[in-house]
Amino acid sequence: MSVRWVACCAAIIALPVAAQPGGASPEAERVVQAARALLDAVGGPPGPVELMTGVSRRDRLLLAGDDPERENWTYWPTERAGLPLELMTAQQRLLAHDLLRTVLSSQGYGKVTNIMQLEQFLKVTDEIGFPRDVGNYSLVFFGEPSLEEPWGWRFEGHHVSLNISVTPDAITVTPTFLGANPGEIRTGSLAGLRVLAAEEDLGRELVMSLTAEQRARAVISERAPGDILTGQFGKPRDDWHAWRETLQAEGIPVAELNEVQQHWVRRILDEVVATYRPEISRAYLDAIDVRELHFAWMGTLERRGPHYYRLQGPDFVFEFDNVQDGANHVHSVWRSKSSDFGDGPLERHYRAYSH
Repeated sequence: MSVRWVACCAAIIALPVAAQPGGASPEAERVVQAARALLDAVGGPPGPVELMTGVSRRDRLLLAGDDPERENWTYWPTERAGLPLELMTAQQRLLAHDLLRTVLSSQGYGKVTNIMQLEQFLKVTDEIGFPRDVGNYSLVFFGEPSLEEPWGWRFEGHHVSLNISVTPDAITVTPTFLGANPGEIRTGSLAGLRVLAAEEDLGRELVMSLTAEQRARAVISERAPGDILTGQFGKPRDDWHAWRETLQAEGIPVAELNEVQQHWVRRILDEVVATYRPEISRAYLDAIDVRELHFAWMGTLERRGPHYYRLQGPDFVFEFDNVQDGANHVHSVWRSKSSDFGDGPLERHYRAYSH
């Protein structure tokens, strides 16, 4: 392992404002303050919801830091751990959104809330029978919000899974999953709306900019996979991390692309990482060496046809898949081999802080 890559791994999970043992970064302070406000709001006397369900909101919101649910992230309609928005009061929902805005950029917050609003569209058009509602998105804490001890939280529902890990001096944000069904609304007054349009269009701009020789290397299959490859759907728990070893960089090295083509790669990175606030995204972007990435495409090059693409480096992986429902159902995910669920920062925290 090169010295440069060791430095890269260290940078990718460190915030721009470093904290010394006994201190905390402003970013961590902001997140903890918002999380504690929500936890306090759900910790009062039992209300009608608690009395009817027999379960307190606080118990649903707060799980142990090492709870097995921590890595059980999902992006399909299902019951999930945590406190759903539908069981929160209006004031508690406001506080939940305040917490989201402590990590999400305005761009990212807009994507998440628009994806949630697509549930209203599916409520009318979907014939599968899944429950569809904005209230089906849940928030869960893994450990007490703290400026001294590591903890994490997740905001999750259909086509959204944000997995945030917090130590006094680091915030990590992977896995981050965003999807859209439909990828493009094609009927009614909202026809033309595409929540994740940029991720799709930038990937196509890149593949279309390639020469015939370059494209022959980048397009590794004429058939796109039915879903992302780093997901957990249908896999036993023992295989949830197997992708770190089995998923190899394929396609064409970005280092072999010209300046204009590398520009499209950077645009994709900006779009993906800037889902989060600049204080968080800047550290990631500074640490990713574009020339170490590979770009691979599968499926048709035509718009509205089934396709998949991936940018992958030594640590960074981004997948975009639009195959299901007639190539109108998007799944995308950003993952890190070293710091998903805060693995890297957690290890360093325990080395730096005496317990």
